[in-house]
Amino acid sequence: MAKQTFTTGQVLTAAQMTSLQQTAMLGGAASAKTASYTLVAADAGTAISMSNASATTITVNTALFAAGDTVNITNLGAGVCTITAGTATVNTSASLALAQYESGTLDFTSTSAAIFIKGAGAAVGGGLTLAQIATGSLTSGTSLSLTSLTSYDTLVLQISGFKWATADEIVRLRINSSTSASYNFLAYGIDPAASSYTASSGATSFAVTQSAAVKDNPAGVNTFITLTNCKNAGFTNLNWLTAYERASNERFTSASGMFIEAAAVSSIQFFTTSSYTFTAGTYILWGG
Repeated sequence: MAKQTFTTGQVLTAAQMTSLQQTAMLGGAASAKTASYTLVAADAGTAISMSNASATTITVNTALFAAGDTVNITNLGAGVCTITAGTATVNTSASLALAQYESGTLDFTSTSAAIFIKGAGAAVGGGLTLAQIATGSLTSGTSLSLTSLTSYDTLVLQISGFKWATADEIVRLRINSSTSASYNFLAYGIDPAASSYTASSGATSFAVTQSAAVKDNPAGVNTFITLTNCKNAGFTNLNWLTAYERASNERFTSASGMFIEAAAVSSIQFFTTSSYTFTAGTYILWGG
């Protein structure tokens, strides 16, 4: 049941006793949601279920709960449900994203902070479970910036069909907006006409793809970027695979590297070197 204040001598109804028993058994009164939802004070001690085929959020704000309050959350829908810090602070040792049939508990440590204790997911074969956490299109004239990523140890960014307007642009990736000399990488590109090799130590970004022909390529460029060890306060691993067509030949670029700043990954930026002139492309980001 929702958190209540009882008075001396109060007689509880059968419904109140049933709800109290349910709460004591770590269930709480059921509250079904089908759209993104912001928690209210009455949700303390309840069990919220989310059911939506698209991505949803459950937002947590301050001054609604007391230390010791809990809220159980279960995602029944195919769309990922992400626990989102509004004005409150939400920490976790796992992920704030709930895939279908995953659940967790918000355990409030104060009126403004909670710990999200995620239940073990049913990963196939015991492997890592990745949930889709962002999707969209590249906007002409801007870079792609993805933030609020500190909950994830592994990130996979897929960008499909992206193009830019200016010849001889270099596509780059930065972590935490850092321009320090913290990027070390090796990249090797090959096509039937030519091959290239790049080794960089102490760069100010990861820089992997370059081609004058790409701006006129109707198919654009497709790339997968995987970051692992993202929570480690020492280094983050990078693997980057790109495929596109150049002068009627298929070209592939493979790169591996390390971001060696002592900070967990909180954001990533994907951009062209000079003027951020993307003209097309879509992206999907997974985290786990």
